[in-house]
Amino acid sequence: MSTASFHPAAFTLQGMFTLANETERELARNLELNLTDFRALSVLAQLGPVTVGKLAAELGATPATTTAIVSRLVSRGYVARHRGTGDRRQVHVSATPAAARKITTLMQPLVNATNEHIQALPASQQSVVADFLDVAQHLMRDHLHTLSMKDAP
Repeated sequence: MSTASFHPAAFTLQGMFTLANETERELARNLELNLTDFRALSVLAQLGPVTVGKLAAELGATPATTTAIVSRLVSRGYVARHRGTGDRRQVHVSATPAAARKITTLMQPLVNATNEHIQALPASQQSVVADFLDVAQHLMRDHLHTLSMKDAP
C-alpha cells in the first residue's frame, strides 16, 4: 500500500507520537530524572496513590525494579510512601504535591494553548476534534495491547 493512500491526518498523528516522546524526554530532563523514573512519576501523578505492585504492572516492570525506581523518586522528594489505613502492612506510593505542581507548571502552556484553540472553534468542530481524539486514543490503546501481547507466553 503506497503512502499516497493515507490521509494527511494519519501522518500528522504519527508526527504527534514523535513529538510526545520528545516532550516526555524534555520533561524528564527539566525534572532532572531519567526517562524511566519520569514515566513512573507521571503514572503516579495520574493515578494517585497505588501499591508498588500496581505501579509495576502499569510500567511493565518487575516489583524489584519498581521498588528501586520508587526509592530514587522518594530520595528526590518526588514521591511519598504511605501506610494503608486498613492494613498497615500495605504501602502505597504517590507523587508529592510539589512534584505534581512541577509537572503541571511544565505542561500548562501547552494545555492552555490547546484549550484556547479548541474553544475558539465552532461547537460542531469542537465535537469532531474531541471525537477524533477519543477514537485515536482508543486505537492507540488497542494497538499497544496488540503489540504487548505479541511476545506474551
